[in-house]
Amino acid sequence: MPRRSTIRAGILIAVLPWFAISCGTKVATQPSLSDSVTSVPAPEEFLTSAQQEHRELLVDGRATPIEWNIASPTYVLMHGIGGGGDFILGVHSCWTYDRFGGQQAIYFLLQWPDPSASVLDRPIVNDSVDVFDDHGNPTFDCATNDILLRPTSWHRSSIREDQVVVEIFSNSLGSYPADNWRWGAGTTDPAFPTSVVEFQGATEDTVGATSHPVAGFMEDRWDMGGGPVDDVGRLTYHDNFRLYSNGIVPDSIVSKGSRDTRLNRGKPVAYTVWKYVAKPLEACDLLNPVRVDDTSARDKSWNPGDYVPSVFLTFPTLSQFDVLARGAWGSGKWNLEIRRNLTTYDKRADTTVPPNDPSKWVPWPDDVQLVPGRRYMMRVTVYNASDTRGSQSAMLPLYLKPR
Repeated sequence: MPRRSTIRAGILIAVLPWFAISCGTKVATQPSLSDSVTSVPAPEEFLTSAQQEHRELLVDGRATPIEWNIASPTYVLMHGIGGGGDFILGVHSCWTYDRFGGQQAIYFLLQWPDPSASVLDRPIVNDSVDVFDDHGNPTFDCATNDILLRPTSWHRSSIREDQVVVEIFSNSLGSYPADNWRWGAGTTDPAFPTSVVEFQGATEDTVGATSHPVAGFMEDRWDMGGGPVDDVGRLTYHDNFRLYSNGIVPDSIVSKGSRDTRLNRGKPVAYTVWKYVAKPLEACDLLNPVRVDDTSARDKSWNPGDYVPSVFLTFPTLSQFDVLARGAWGSGKWNLEIRRNLTTYDKRADTTVPPNDPSKWVPWPDDVQLVPGRRYMMRVTVYNASDTRGSQSAMLPLYLKPR
């Protein structure tokens, strides 16, 4: 991302020349940027033909015109924090209603510049294990040598993922409590459902496969003013390692399936260990799953410098299911689409099996419930391959424009 060595000129990043810019001035200027976000009403489904075929407003990281042309962009100045840079963030927002007029969800599209995508969060790196020597001979017998499971064979990298935090405050004054949603390019984004057609017999990991089938789940947090704490429920990501006094060892690796395309039930093998098909790392797991799925790598075994993701991913539960998101990076820019129901319900209050009586549902107490016609405040923080170095917006008024 841009650093402080550059100065904004308009909405672009430019280095000031030594000579005057224009009319004798030597100070860069920029247009007045919007300081508020308006969420406009829109249908949840877009009818596209006389036959009433329809498509949902999908959370897939693609900023398609049919979805986002209805919402005028707001351009927000992001200020560097912790050594991060200044840049312009594009924000679109709409809230939706179903074909019967019932209120549905709020959507955001966030767009920001980033020269490269960082999708690994502190992976576990192989320091010394090399299965074959330069002549193709085995370097050890896995039946008698446990070098692959030794804590001294691994270390945890300092590489961090790209992250975004969105805060929604309770009212137009920016008062706490606040909703706090965290997206991670490697820890939440890849937790999307498994296709019920491609992967027969999948159970828990098919949840949501017919609704926003490529959306992951943002970490949903609640902030009373003392810092964010996780909402009730299981998170999407969990530690995939064991710590020892003299090092670290990965717990699980991707299980090799019947063919490489099924290796991780469609999840990106390079940075996702999907819990439902993972296997424990054993002394004789001589093939590196990341290399196995990479046809350009002739040597499929472990080599020094290879890595294992430091988290395994699973489906969330309860209130951690509330916020959907999907990011897509390309041409030096991230597109991040976000969706959350305007009102989120705790369905555990319903004693029926399955819970299907909405009259028994109660709103989650750890979520800000959003009402069209009301005004709130929001703030966005973008972290560039870090959890400290980032860029943050000012407090932005958020208005849910009524129909």
